[in-house]
Amino acid sequence: MLHAAIDIHKHAFQATVLDPESGEVLEARFSADRESLARWTEEWRGRVSAVAIEATTGWRWVWRELVSHGFDVRLAEPVQARGLLGRRRSAKTDRLDARWLARLLAKEMRQSRGSRPRISSNYATARDSASRWRRTAVVGGSG
Repeated sequence: MLHAAIDIHKHAFQATVLDPESGEVLEARFSADRESLARWTEEWRGRVSAVAIEATTGWRWVWRELVSHGFDVRLAEPVQARGLLGRRRSAKTDRLDARWLARLLAKEMRQSRGSRPRISSNYATARDSASRWRRTAVVGGSG
């Protein structure tokens, strides 16, 4: 199954779809509106196991839209997700951010089998993420 991530911004979204088996990465950039997001979801529905987004301004409506289209949505705390880059940090771009989130999601999906997931897939838990997860793991919540 494929894993996806969307880097959210006011005017445009950068999406990455990662095949963890082959390492193939597919990318798309589209307008930050419901219609464009719906078109993206139509292409990937049934093929993507989960979509990661960061808890940044505007994440709530994106979360609701993705869930309404049948996606398992995982929320990442931005500061902690970037902190995992460590010394290997490269120039920050939307494309690199989306790729990094997709890789974190793929790693999380592999590691969380049988254990507590650290990326939230629960809206009630996720909405409190910015304040609650700053001191905990990279991403937090319950699935």
